Amino acid sequence: MIRTRAGVLLTIAVLGACGGESGISGPNDGSVTFNVANDLVAPVTITVNGSAYAIISSGGSMQLTLPASTRLVWTSAKPADALGNKIDDQVGEITVAVAAINGTLELTNVIENQTYFTARLFNFTNTRVSIGVFDGSKVWCAAVLPEQSPTAPGFVLIGYYKLLPTTDVRAYTTASNCTGPFVSWPGAQLTDLQAKSGLLTLSLEPSS
Repeated sequence: MIRTRAGVLLTIAVLGACGGESGISGPNDGSVTFNVANDLVAPVTITVNGSAYAIISSGGSMQLTLPASTRLVWTSAKPADALGNKIDDQVGEITVAVAAINGTLELTNVIENQTYFTARLFNFTNTRVSIGVFDGSKVWCAAVLPEQSPTAPGFVLIGYYKLLPTTDVRAYTTASNCTGPFVSWPGAQLTDLQAKSGLLTLSLEPSS
């Protein structure tokens, strides 16, 4: 049986300095001062002119001053599964024109008019599974979800994926490659997202 459980978002410590006044142009130099606020679960990396410029943790913010002509690029950090494998997702490099930022650049799960979601999954069974995200035509093999231990359920946090009408999340009983038999959380169970972070909590439980 599969059901969702409410959860509390664990906030990563802020790595950058908190922003102050926003939307202020620099002193006659064509620069713009603005805040970047990260509402995603994952930290984000800010790149300027091809070089890493800042890292902003989940729930954090930072004040930046950049030339108005700059095209800022950001991307989310990719988590690792229980085996240490990097979990790829569908958020690539997002380019933003600094001149178009009005005071605050807020990074949320709605990116270029597309809603994305992430999920933390708990496994209350004795079977290790692989988690796949199906978008209607392709399965993204997102992570390995360990079986429960004697003291705690298995756990994994996946990356960010597009939430489409055809999306479902699958737990495959083969533990590594998202093939073969599976049970799924259909799209109707993927709607209870936390605002701005897009976080969803799912649990895999023994059949009754």
